[in-house]
Order: sequence, then structure tokens, then C-alpha cells
Amino acid sequence: MADSMLPLYAKAVLKALPLPGASRARMPERTIVRSVPIDADAYAGFTTVVEAGLGDIVHPGYLHVLAFPLSMQLLSDPGVPLPMMGMVHIRNRVDSLAPVRVGDVVDLHVRLDGPFEHDKGTTIDVLVEARVDGEPRMLETTTYLAKGRTLSGAKPGPVIDRQEFTAPQPTALWRLDPIVGTRYARASGDYNPIHLSSLAARGFGFPRVIAHGMYSASRALAAVDVRLERYRWDVAFAKPVLLPSTVGFAITAGRRHEESASAVFDPRRGRPHVLSEVSRLD
Repeated sequence: MADSMLPLYAKAVLKALPLPGASRARMPERTIVRSVPIDADAYAGFTTVVEAGLGDIVHPGYLHVLAFPLSMQLLSDPGVPLPMMGMVHIRNRVDSLAPVRVGDVVDLHVRLDGPFEHDKGTTIDVLVEARVDGEPRMLETTTYLAKGRTLSGAKPGPVIDRQEFTAPQPTALWRLDPIVGTRYARASGDYNPIHLSSLAARGFGFPRVIAHGMYSASRALAAVDVRLERYRWDVAFAKPVLLPSTVGFAITAGRRHEESASAVFDPRRGRPHVLSEVSRLD
């Protein structure tokens, strides 16, 4: 997977260069469809990294991983009016409609929506539908922000209720070393250099490498250990996790296995990194 992703990152770097006429607010009307088997060994590698139990039901974070190369392919399309490099993953929503199991062949349908207005720039949504035997099993919306970029004609963005965060008492402390970025990159195929190279991270304004947001989110969901048949998993990304560091984790509402809210946060400064909610779907 790594070899297939490197050309896409190179393409994204070239696309980040300013080009005339790149301010039109129109997205390519294109859907990529690919069938991907859930390989037991690859999935075991993912669960080891995010500390999830190795069961028969696939963690939705792994389905995000499988769709990620297709998302990159779409975002690096020359017709997309925003540069992929430098985009910030700010939100994620997954509707888990029915379990996907190890050994299933998943048909991934991936397309883009937007662009949308945002108070800090412009956002693009990547929409993923995962089907097994023709039946939808998962719907995902991944939202990326291009900071400081505005496009005439962008659609109105959703109204987000930003509540003030009060740090809870951590129920667990995670010691995250820089190797976390390398291990998650190998398990996910996301070799974005800001997670692997301090030099690259500094080029994007970070003092050192940062953890993948979906690593923290997937590990938090694994800690909650959801056992609902159908549920929605909402994630809001806040301050990035600099590596190395120690972060706190706590379930802030509800309880394990059921509907809940959880936080990954800086236990010293009280700042949030990842805020997640799990709610039951009817």
C-alpha cells in the first residue's frame, strides 16, 4: 500500500503550487468503486497498533483505512479547486449500519462533496459507502479544511455547535512515542510526512511530528469497545498530538459498550485532541 500512496503524495505536492483559475467552486463528479477483501493478517496489524481486540467484526477505523487511497486519489484530482497537501482533517462521521466481518469482500464507493464555506477557510467532504453483497454496511463522511482558502460559489457549511471543553479526570494515560507515527503509517498506508519527519512537520508549522488523528480516534473507539449493532461514531479533531507526548483518555458520558462520549486530551494543559461520540442508530 505504501508504494501506491507515494505517487499520490508527490502529485499532491505539485498540485499545491498556485495555478491560475484554481478558485472555481466546482468538484469533479466522479465516484471511484473498488472491491477490497478484509485480509486477516492486515487487519490484525491494524488492531495491534490501535490496541483493539482482534475479533470477527471489523473496526470502522479500518474501513476508513481501506478507503483512504481512493480518497487521496480523488483529492489529488486536478479538477479539485483546493490543494490536498496542507488540508486538515477536522471531522469524521461513520454510520455503522451492519457489521463487516474479517473475510468479507467490501465494495467501496468513494466520491467528493462540496466545497463548503467555513469560518477558517473552505472544507471538502469525502463520502464513503461500504457494501457487502450489495448491502450498505457503513457510511462515512470525512471533512477536510483548507485553512485560509476561500472559493466563490462554495456551498454554505454546516453549523457546528462548539462547546467549551473542560478536561475530565483521565481514566488512562497513553504514552505516545514517535514510533507511533511509523507503526500507524505501516498499518494504514497513510505516509503523510508530517507524521514521520520532523523536518516535514516544521514545514507545516508543527515543532515536531504529530500523531495521525485517525490513530487517536480509532484507539479511543477501541477503548470504548462499542457493542451496539447499529451506531453513529462522530469525531471532532482539535489540537494535534505532538510526538512524543503523554495524553489522557476518559469516557465523559455514558459507558463502555453503549452510547458514550470520550475525549483524548492534554492532561497538563487541559486541551482537547480528539472528542468522540457514539450514539445508537434506529
